[in-house]
Amino acid sequence: MMFRLNVPTKRGSVLNGVLFRKEEKKNTDTVMIAITGIHGNFYSNPFYYNIGDTLNSGNIDFIYAQTNDAFGQIETVNVNTGKKETIGSWNERFFYTDEDIDAYLTWASEEGYEHIILAGHSLGANKVIYYLSHNHDKRVEHFFLLSPANLTYMMSGVTVREKQAIKDQVARGDGGKMLPFPFMG
Repeated sequence: MMFRLNVPTKRGSVLNGVLFRKEEKKNTDTVMIAITGIHGNFYSNPFYYNIGDTLNSGNIDFIYAQTNDAFGQIETVNVNTGKKETIGSWNERFFYTDEDIDAYLTWASEEGYEHIILAGHSLGANKVIYYLSHNHDKRVEHFFLLSPANLTYMMSGVTVREKQAIKDQVARGDGGKMLPFPFMG
């Protein structure tokens, strides 16, 4: 069975995920939480159905954990402020990683999962590495990394002109605003 999750972060952004569970009620103490990469969302990656079904057959629940960058842009309501906000890869802030992953780990802990496996795919793998490198989170028993993104290669496509435009925008105090051009697609 598949259930939609809406997991709030401390900053109030609501992250959408999907829980694969054998039955309507939790009947296992183990869950794998898979952190997605850029534009990695449930609707564009059908192989997650196979992962969810396979893990469920082994009595492991599976959360497909979409983070702030799962879509290009998605309108949502911040649960702390009550205001509309647009989240997505256009506004990816890597330093949200800790908060995004913590939100899913907290949700799983509050649901009573005793054994948590943290997984990441593509940039999600890099996020898991980042999180675990400075959070010695006892809730995470194991981790699984699938095709970590080669950040050096990804950045090699950014032109000198684009890098300068970004530096200029930050210097003007506009570092939190949307770039005037698509960045890495």
